[in-house]
Amino acid sequence: MKSIIKNQSGFTLLEILVALVLGVGILTAAISMQVQHRKGFKITSNKLDMQTNAKFAFEFIGQTLRSAGSMGCKNAKALAGESTTLDNSCVGTVCLNLTDPTIGYADFRPGREVLGYQSLGGSLSPALSTAFTFVTNGDNNDNSDVLTVSGGYGEVYNLTPDTSIAVTDSGFSLDLTDVSQVRLINKHYGMLTSCKGAKIFQVVSTNTEIGAGTIKWAGQLGTRSESVATGNEREFRRAAVVTYFVGQYPLGDIDGVPTLYQDIDGVSTRLIEGVEELQLLYGFADSASTDRNVANRFDTADNITDWSKVISVRVGLIMRSAKPVFETDQIQNISLACANGYTQSTKTDRYARSTYCSEVTLRNRLIGSRVGG
Repeated sequence: MKSIIKNQSGFTLLEILVALVLGVGILTAAISMQVQHRKGFKITSNKLDMQTNAKFAFEFIGQTLRSAGSMGCKNAKALAGESTTLDNSCVGTVCLNLTDPTIGYADFRPGREVLGYQSLGGSLSPALSTAFTFVTNGDNNDNSDVLTVSGGYGEVYNLTPDTSIAVTDSGFSLDLTDVSQVRLINKHYGMLTSCKGAKIFQVVSTNTEIGAGTIKWAGQLGTRSESVATGNEREFRRAAVVTYFVGQYPLGDIDGVPTLYQDIDGVSTRLIEGVEELQLLYGFADSASTDRNVANRFDTADNITDWSKVISVRVGLIMRSAKPVFETDQIQNISLACANGYTQSTKTDRYARSTYCSEVTLRNRLIGSRVGG
């Protein structure tokens, strides 16, 4: 039988080489695109994280500022009066009883609900009390400002209907079925308010007494006749000094993550990661041509002598990514337009940065005749 020989053919060496070169080129292009895509995704993802964290920071700071000066159905502007000492005395219809305060910088006097401290590159102006332990320990970032807000804080509690308070009394009872909800401990500050006035005092009740709904203070609550000692529409809430500052996490670690901290009565809590600098300006309405309660001038804390005239606060944030983003060092000169063109010291590293701004009006000062004039 005759065998059938079929034609057989294959790729030549040249064709194989061309195919390999094309394959390697396509694979290289695909890998390059993937790497660029990952870089872009990393930058975009970090920018989104910075934007989200900045939003949360504004929410915390804004909520605190908007509540500054809140004292029941009246506010600090309406209750303001002559200046007096902090112990067993009254400012207008606000009576203060802060004997032996544990927080050395607690200042609940009307007109001082908002206080700021300007960074001067390693120091703050005006000078701080030594009670600001996070500053004396060097925990605050050198180029970041500090903001302090004092006043009512947290939940509002009703008094028992039959509670009668005279200025010579030393305590009262809360009207709560579950007093374990009271977020207050011994040596915190308390605020007793009505539409006639307000009393601010240091709580001397033991934690067990507080758990039973008993709130006590030391010495007289105050001597003003237009006090909250009479009348039925009274409320109690915690009063606190809330401070915002920027430090590293962990505190004091120069290689840590820059973080916004919230300090309440001397206890600092890590709040928002990625906040590298906090820059603040304070608004005044001191022009005859400016509508009432609309700020026409902004200044830094070191130039302010009368804090009662501040009606708004501009908050500027310089955000930094938590982790390095770029493969090589980048030279960055970041400016904040809302902070009078403030420019951050030049950074040379692999982190991404972005800036955000917000303005908060102190709504409890927007009453009566023009403020700040």
